[in-house]
Amino acid sequence: MFICPGKHTYVHDIGHMKFHNYLEQLFGSRVSISLVRALINYKGKIFTIRKLAEVANVSPSEAAVVIQQLEKHGIVKLQPVGRSYLVSPNDRSYVLNKILKPIVKAEEETLDELVSVLKKHLSSENIISAVLFGSVPGKYEREDSDVDMLLISNDFDAASIQASKAQEEVSLIFHSRLSPLILGEKELKAKKTDRLIRLILEKHVTISGKDLKDLVGEG
Repeated sequence: MFICPGKHTYVHDIGHMKFHNYLEQLFGSRVSISLVRALINYKGKIFTIRKLAEVANVSPSEAAVVIQQLEKHGIVKLQPVGRSYLVSPNDRSYVLNKILKPIVKAEEETLDELVSVLKKHLSSENIISAVLFGSVPGKYEREDSDVDMLLISNDFDAASIQASKAQEEVSLIFHSRLSPLILGEKELKAKKTDRLIRLILEKHVTISGKDLKDLVGEG
């Protein structure tokens, strides 16, 4: 971008996007991914560089450098306003629409896909209720976090076998480890005041079966 001599207008110095092997430049850093994710998730919003950096949880100086690269690839548009720049996604961008948006959408749908895979194995008469709890539905998991799962079943052995089969597929698809907690229906009711059960009741994602709160008489 440069100032046109003799005029009070700004003109884009259009960069040259590569047509082959450019993904390394797009995904070369956590900062670029965080900025693109923020722009896509806040559709229609126009940011200052500082505000976009805040939303993406990166430093303004890092954001400023990466945004120049994103503009070079035609992914964002920059509009000068005083001493600041407004940043908005370029809705006509091939890279944004065909590559980045589908990737961000797939990322957002990962938990739904996990639930779908688990549901195939845990929708049976043996499983009274199956839910996810802990860091994954709470959105605070780490790279080494297990996927915590509560199964309510009066047939412990059958539930264990089903959980084991679910683990095999989850490991292949998501490279993650399930950590199942199996309780009988009476045991759940007896422990409904325990701290762990209270936390699960407050925040969980249902996989299959009955509503957990209904089972403890709080539905």
